[in-house]
Amino acid sequence: MRGALRRCFVDGPYGQMHARAGGRPRRRDFYAIHQSPSSSRIFEPVLEALADDRRVAASDTPGYGESAAPPSPPSIADYARAHGVALDALGFSEVDLLGYYTGSRIAVDLALQRPDQVRHLVLFGAAIYTAEELARERTTYADRVPDWDMGHLRAWWDHLKRHRNPDYPLESFLRDFAELQRHGRVSPWGHAAAHAYRLEDALPRLTQPVVVLCTDDAIGVMSRRALPYLRNGRLVELPYPGQGLLELHTAEVIAVLRQCFDD
Repeated sequence: MRGALRRCFVDGPYGQMHARAGGRPRRRDFYAIHQSPSSSRIFEPVLEALADDRRVAASDTPGYGESAAPPSPPSIADYARAHGVALDALGFSEVDLLGYYTGSRIAVDLALQRPDQVRHLVLFGAAIYTAEELARERTTYADRVPDWDMGHLRAWWDHLKRHRNPDYPLESFLRDFAELQRHGRVSPWGHAAAHAYRLEDALPRLTQPVVVLCTDDAIGVMSRRALPYLRNGRLVELPYPGQGLLELHTAEVIAVLRQCFDD
């Protein structure tokens, strides 16, 4: 349903937050939270597909996309509170959440902060790290800050290319690469917050139904470890790499989301 979305700004705790929103209020509202560093743009195919029978929205997390940045590095709980403010500004009451990587951690904390508002969660990647994996993640992402010789651009390019889905078109790859470069020294803040957040402590506190989407890659392997921590949840296997999945396999993702949310 192309053209169903409109872009808007709402007042957030650090300044204005940019959002993509639209749809028809026939089913429960849907809200999505992106990975870091990225923006709500990645959810456009999903939002368009769901907008025929529910209100949908995805906001840029503060400091990313076109949302104003916080004055200092936030925690996952801080990011979650900001998205809660966006939900209120958009007029969403009961809502189903989709989180993507860092956004999964934000969605979990938002559900803990607002248990009466958040009804279901689908987590696209809910990595539970070993100590060695966490140390490697922190090293990998901490060094990607801007420098005058542009080494950070080569580092990001090589990282994304190494993990890319072979079916992902170059045009989409270039668009995503450009999106990652918008945030300057704020760029690592989302990863730092995510690496400090212990999903294994947070997940058992959730009372809402939770579905963890496990892709055919390293994040999928680490996300399968979330199952023992879910009080009311399950895993769904997606036989594709995670990068580009929302664009390349939109129909399959939508089928899973409708099965999870339409009860």
